[in-house]
Amino acid sequence: MSQARISMLGSQEATLVRFLDSHPLGHERAAIILFRRLHIDVPGLDESDRYLAVEVVQFEDSWVTSSSGAHVAFELEYFRELFRRCEEESLVFGFVHNHPEGPLDFSVIDDENERTLVTAIRNRNGTDIHFVAMLWSQGMWKARIRHGAAPQEAEPTRHVLIVARPLRVHLNDPGSPDDELFARQAAAFGQPFVEQLQSLRIAVVGAGGTGSPTITLLARAGVGEIVIIDGDNLERSNLNRVRGAGASDVGHNKAHVLKRFVDSLELPVDVAAFDTHVDVSPQAVDALASCDVLFGCTDDQIGREVLNTSLYIYAQAYIDVGLGGQISEDQAGQPYLRYHFGRVSTILPESGECLFCQGVIKDTWIRHQYAIRLDPGLTEASARERYLERGGEQAPGVGPFTSAVADYGVATLFDLVRPFRKFRPEIRSDFFKIDFVQMELRSSQEKNDANCIYCQQRLYLLKSEAYRLNRPALGKRNASV
Repeated sequence: MSQARISMLGSQEATLVRFLDSHPLGHERAAIILFRRLHIDVPGLDESDRYLAVEVVQFEDSWVTSSSGAHVAFELEYFRELFRRCEEESLVFGFVHNHPEGPLDFSVIDDENERTLVTAIRNRNGTDIHFVAMLWSQGMWKARIRHGAAPQEAEPTRHVLIVARPLRVHLNDPGSPDDELFARQAAAFGQPFVEQLQSLRIAVVGAGGTGSPTITLLARAGVGEIVIIDGDNLERSNLNRVRGAGASDVGHNKAHVLKRFVDSLELPVDVAAFDTHVDVSPQAVDALASCDVLFGCTDDQIGREVLNTSLYIYAQAYIDVGLGGQISEDQAGQPYLRYHFGRVSTILPESGECLFCQGVIKDTWIRHQYAIRLDPGLTEASARERYLERGGEQAPGVGPFTSAVADYGVATLFDLVRPFRKFRPEIRSDFFKIDFVQMELRSSQEKNDANCIYCQQRLYLLKSEAYRLNRPALGKRNASV
């Protein structure tokens, strides 16, 4: 699956559709989208650029020379400032239009318009330019890519992903997933659902007690590409809960252990593995940026902060799972689970509270982990003197509970793609806990922190990067990314 992918926020799509479908005479309309191109090589996966919609520019009436229900013509002179921005800001020019009376696919007139635009951009910005064409017709998106070096050729995209609740995956050319292998999923959710999962690239950060069942569930569900990131080696104590691992895997990196296991299943999934922590590796961050959906299955506060930032900058859906609780002793001095829960957080760039507002991560907990990295022998007393807190969700990793929360997490992905859940009013779709002792679902109240730079002020939303995730330690991207 080497085709490029396009991601657009729900608000951007709403603006476009409202404009395109509102011509007073029912004529074609057009708009421009400026894209950010992520050209990232992920070892183990086919090349597949991501184009992130950054800005929508609606055509003004003065730009249009003529239009009807089957065409729209325009003057190029009004685009020169946008051509300049594409060159100076490393953006990609995108042309969007609709077909009120036309076909579901691109037309001969569309071919001519696109070649004219590509030639104009190439004459100004050089032959290395890229161009995105998008068509809105009968409630569906089609898209294709042209390049300055060969403007006559148009490459279809793999999908147009609308990053909203629900996720809307518009496939250019649905594949042919194994009918027998995915027959039960198709029976429950429909064949398009199976094809949409096949089109997705999903990252899983953490390949331990929750990450390993998450990875195997995603692979068996038919997700087309999986990126696994985990810097830890498998220990003997992990064998009670890490799916796909055996005694011979002890001492080996968890990400590679899970990749070997998934590969052995011979399912239609490609897997890339990174034996590193996501916050220290430029290659891991690049692989993360190449993905459509993120799963956080780590107890590392620093790693969760990276994911919490990534979802906004790279326009991704993010599902984070974890375990917590409290253990007490009974009268005989034996431990028992006084309180034990699994948590599922679902955050999208424009909906759901971020992990900080949900109380899943805190600045003091993150500082504590950084301090431990610098001084592994740091005592609890010394940490308290420096106003550091360990914090976070901490609970014994026991197989049935780690697997159960992974089940809920993957089911949450299903619900994002093909909604089926009916939440009670008191249960939040972006944050809920599964109480394994009382056997019930719970949610806390929303924080609604107007000062949150992530989910309220959205200062990171599609933010351009001088450095990866705007962290100098991760280095700059090259000019083609």
